[in-house]
Amino acid sequence: MQNDLLDSFNEKSRQLFERATRLNETLFQQVSKATEMQMDAMRRYADIAVEQARKVAEVRDLDSLKDVAQHQADTLKELSEQFGADLNAWQNYFNETREQFQQALSEAAPASEAPAPAPEKGPGKGKDPA
Repeated sequence: MQNDLLDSFNEKSRQLFERATRLNETLFQQVSKATEMQMDAMRRYADIAVEQARKVAEVRDLDSLKDVAQHQADTLKELSEQFGADLNAWQNYFNETREQFQQALSEAAPASEAPAPAPEKGPGKGKDPA
């Protein structure tokens, strides 16, 4: 009897630690990826800022000022496109993170503890018929 109880406790503990390990691995991977994305973006934008400062420092006459102004307009367009690309990358990251956590949680939850599916939402669904 005690052996069965201890075996059951050991098995439940092992399952708990396996689940926690899977969730921690997923969390670590996603945080690492987010940090890498932030560092890449910071490096990219810092390089652009330094380049712009260098060009402004080289202005010596009206023609070079016109060139800098034109280059800044081009850079602004590139920045706008880069902001859009970064936004899309972050949206993809968040979707991927959500999917990985859902997968990790579904793998971690035994069949008896699996969450019930969310009720469908839409016109007339999920409302009291009163």
